[in-house]
Formats: sequence, structure tokens, C-alpha cells
Amino acid sequence: MAVRKGILLLVGLVSLSSWALGQVGGLSSFQNAETDSLLAARSKAREDREKKTGNYGAHTTRFTFEENFKFNNIQFVTPDTIPDNLHRFGDLERSGYLIQNLGNIGTARRSLFFEPSKTIGRTSGYSVYDDFYTSPDQIKYYDTRSPYTDVFAAFGGGGRAVTDVTFALNDSVQFNIGFNFNSIRSDKQLAFLTRGDRQVKNNDWNIFGFLRPKRLPKYLLLFNMTQLNHEVSEQGGIIDPSLDTSNPDASFFDYQDANVILDDAFSKDKRGGFHIYQQYDLDSIFQVYHTFNYLEQITRFDDSYTLTGSDSLLYESVGGETSGTIAQRTTFRELLNEFGLKGRTKKFSYTLLYKNRLLSYDVAQIENKVNETEHYLGGTLRQQLTPKIFLTASGELLLGGNYFAEGRFTSDFFDATYSRINNKPSFLVERFEGEQRQWTNTFENQISDNFQGTIKLKSGNISFRPFVKFNRISNYTYFDENRLAAQATDDVVLLAPGFHLDWKISDKWFWSSSIYYNNVSGGSASTFRIPETMALAQIAYKNVLFDGKMIVQTGMDVHFRSGYFGQAYDPTSQQFYLQNSFKQDGFAKIDLFLNFKVKTFLFFVKSAHFNQGLTNDGYFITPLFTGTRQTLDMGVRWSFYD
Repeated sequence: MAVRKGILLLVGLVSLSSWALGQVGGLSSFQNAETDSLLAARSKAREDREKKTGNYGAHTTRFTFEENFKFNNIQFVTPDTIPDNLHRFGDLERSGYLIQNLGNIGTARRSLFFEPSKTIGRTSGYSVYDDFYTSPDQIKYYDTRSPYTDVFAAFGGGGRAVTDVTFALNDSVQFNIGFNFNSIRSDKQLAFLTRGDRQVKNNDWNIFGFLRPKRLPKYLLLFNMTQLNHEVSEQGGIIDPSLDTSNPDASFFDYQDANVILDDAFSKDKRGGFHIYQQYDLDSIFQVYHTFNYLEQITRFDDSYTLTGSDSLLYESVGGETSGTIAQRTTFRELLNEFGLKGRTKKFSYTLLYKNRLLSYDVAQIENKVNETEHYLGGTLRQQLTPKIFLTASGELLLGGNYFAEGRFTSDFFDATYSRINNKPSFLVERFEGEQRQWTNTFENQISDNFQGTIKLKSGNISFRPFVKFNRISNYTYFDENRLAAQATDDVVLLAPGFHLDWKISDKWFWSSSIYYNNVSGGSASTFRIPETMALAQIAYKNVLFDGKMIVQTGMDVHFRSGYFGQAYDPTSQQFYLQNSFKQDGFAKIDLFLNFKVKTFLFFVKSAHFNQGLTNDGYFITPLFTGTRQTLDMGVRWSFYD
């Protein structure tokens, strides 16, 4: 049945493409559609004037993404130069507080909402560190008229540091080269010994650029090389004070003096590869393209344990032994080639593709590695119905039955996206061989219907955007109370209505807020955990001086999350799993901040979790892992355009 639905979907998509191309053939006015986006908005007279005056800045620097070339939807963006929300540098803040982690920057994280993967074929299954890796689709390709450098450095209390550096340089409109380097250094927030006692060490870098040969102007090449090395000292969580007989005064909120379950456990995620995208213009509305991607991901977990101590809270006896060594390593490799035909007119664009993936999955404890080959067909259509209304349809069919279909409608008043996704089980959930846990499964494909809609209302100084998220998931794959991969026997239905509200109270005072109400139902509702209520609000004063050269933003952020039985974390398999014994209380977290800009120099200072100094209350972000305590954080961002 799934195969039939996928084939019908693809046939419908191809039929629509054929109809649209037939319409294109009869519209001669579309023959002059702009396809050379790198030359667009470039005036020779303006460039000569800028060279003479040295008037370079954010207005002469812009970037775009590979998908915009692939889908002929070119949109260049200039770098953000305002200081608004510069203080939100941590993982939780950057996500809008819609994730859970282990209470420190760079630790394992997961979205609180259901996020269906658009990779309908096999994945490794190791994803808790995905957000610390700059994947090829996230690479920004710059078009600069002068050397561009952007440096961001944040120094959080408790020895937490984040550094991001970007450099890009155009030789001309024919060639660009650049690099990006991101680093995280986080000291332990629990069971801290001395300065430099690291919990997280992260280096993520990439080299990128484009080439458009002067003698072959119809050809474009985008390229990048990526690399992530993410190392984490795993702690397993705080020992329940009621079990810690050695310290009768212990509590869950001792922070640096806390006693934790693991002392020497170590996790690592190392991944990277090489990626190119190339296209050639056959004529004004037809192009061919090719994508090549090589990715290697190596995950490790190492520890030596003895069950006579706190290790027994996480580990179990193997073969009657009370001590042992864990040395797990998994290697996932992907070699992808994608070939396609695409084109655009003034109001219409299309993409048709064939994709081939060669996959290998090698577990150190298993003698035979797994090799698989996947073949895909798919395409995308994008229609501009009016100057402000767009309709997009996308689909992919994996030969064998899996499929992805998405429709998107955007306008000034209403945005809506619906997708139906049929995913193969990951390699991890089907086979795992560790010293503590083993499983072999034959799971069904996970199928989800996903809808998200937003109404955009504005009246005077008030912007009100009610929204709703909806997911219906069949064969939901999760990790159960025994930390084993499992599959739900009935549907999981998630409904999350809410709203975003922005209010310009006066010329200098602003209010913004986001409210989420989450409901989980269906026969397998107990397999998905999310707080019933979440909120993020900000009251801020902002003043712009000297024609925008100086900007001040100061105010207060408040995040609230209701209590629930959150998912715990198992470092041995790098997975969050269900638990029913530890309920996280609801909490409110208040941050006071000051963001400041002078020309291209930006600075922030923040008192994070300010209210802890008033109430002495801590909170849990994940069972047995407290959120960061009250800290004083600061950071800078400095951009150079010459």
C-alpha cells in the first residue's frame, strides 16, 4: 500500500511538471528570466565608486545557500548587524528554549517537539550532536566586494565559552573562498574539580566557495569541506541525595560540589566530508545539475566501571562480573550522487531528480558491516501565484516504498505546510551491540502526517501570529524505560496550538512573547513526553542613535516550562529514553541583559537565571541534570569589511 501511494505521488508530481513545462513553452515573455544571480544587483558604476571611497560594509556583503540555486529561488541576505538578542548564545536560548540538553553548552540535545527527518532512507541513528555540526546545506556562500571577517566570542560564567569565526573573500564574481570555525569549551557544571576541567570540547570547521569560470559563464560550482570533532565527558547525572550516605547534607542543587554517577566516561562524535554542487545552463529556462557528497561519522563511548560504587546506578553486571570495560565504536559512511534537471521562469520553477546513496554501517563489536544502496526519484515545483503568494510542492520516492511529500503555501496573511513522510528505521534502532545493551529488531517504517500553520495579523503596533502544530505518527520509534529501542503499537497524536505576540509599546519599549500549549493523545501517547505549557517573553528598551551607528537594547527574558516526566539520557547509546520515576518540576528562568552596538562592534552582558539569586531555587532541564545556575555572561561580535 505504501509503495502504491508513493508511486501515485511521484506520477502526480511528474504530470504536474509536464503540464507546467507545456505552459512555459507558450509564454515567450518568460524567455528572459534571470538565472545569473551572482551578477544580479551588481552595478559596475557602484562598484567603481565603492572602490574609490572604500565604502564597504554589510550592504556590500551578502550570502545565500545551495538550496536556493538548486530550486531556482535565489535570495541573498546581508549579514545581521543589529545587537537584538545577541545575549542568546547558549544552546537553549538559540533554540527558543524548545529543546532539552544536559544543562551545559555542547551536551547531548533533542527537540521537545517531534521533528520528522526528511531523509527517508537509512540514517546512522546517532543525532544528539547534529546541531553542533555545520552540514553542507547550512553552508553560507558569500558574494563580497571586499574581504569579510566576522568574529563572535561569548564567555559564560562557570567556564563556558563559544567562539565563531567567519572569513570570506571574492576574487571577482567568478570566484569566492572562505572558511568558518566554531568552537565550544565548557567546563563541568557538576562535580567540578579545577579550572579547565572540561565537560565539552568541540571544534567544527568548514571551507567553502564557488567558481564560475569566466570563459564558461553558464557553469557554476559550489564546494565545501566540513569537519566536526565533538568530545564529551559523560557524568550520567547527579546521584540522588537520598542514596548518598557519604554526605547527609547533599542536595540536587550542589552544582560544582555535586556527586555524579560517572567519573571517567567519554563520548565522541567525529564526522565530516566533502561536498560539491554544480550546474550548467542549457538555455534561459533549462539547467542540469549534479550533487556529490561524501560523509563519514564515527561515534564512540568508552568507560571502565565497577559495580561496587555509583556506576551500579547506570550499569549492570555482565556475565556475573562486577567490573568491566566499555569500548564502543560505530562508523557510518554515505556516498551520494544526485542528478537533476531544473529551470525557472519569472513566476515558476521546477526540479526533477534522481539520487543514489551508497551506505555502510560498521559496529566494532559486530563482525560483518552492513552495506546498502538506495535509489530515489523526486522533484519540486514552485509557483508564484501573485507577487506575495507562493505555492510549493516537493516529493521523493525511495525505490522500495519509502516516500516524502510536502506542500507549502506562503502569503502575507497565512503560511501553511503539510508533509507526509515514510521513514526507514535507522541502523541504530535495528541493530546495537554494546557491553551493556544489545538488540536486533525488524521495525516497520515510521509514517507521519505533519501540519504547521500560522496566521499573520497586524494592527498598528501589534503583531499577533496564532499558530498550530500537528503530528500524527504511526509506528513511532523511541527508547523505552529499559533503554531499549522500541516501536509504538498505536498512533501518537501531537497537537500544539500557540501564538507569537509582538507589541511596540512606544518608540523605545517593546514586548514579545511566544506561548505553546502541548497535548499528546492516541493509543501510544505515553511514549512521547513534552511539557504541557511552555512560554518565552521579553520586555526590552531599545534606542537607536547616530543614524544607527549606535544601538542599545536592554531588558529581561522570562522562560517558563511546566512540570513533566522528561526523557532521561543514556550515554552508552547516546539516546534519550522514557522514565517514570523522576518528575521535573515546572520552573521559570529570568535573564537580565544589555546588548550594545557601536559601528561594527557589538557587545553584550547578561545576568543569567537572575531569579535564582532571589529565591535560591534551581531547576532540572533533564532528569538528574540541573540547568545552569545563576551566572554572569558576556561576549562580543566584531565585523570587518576590508
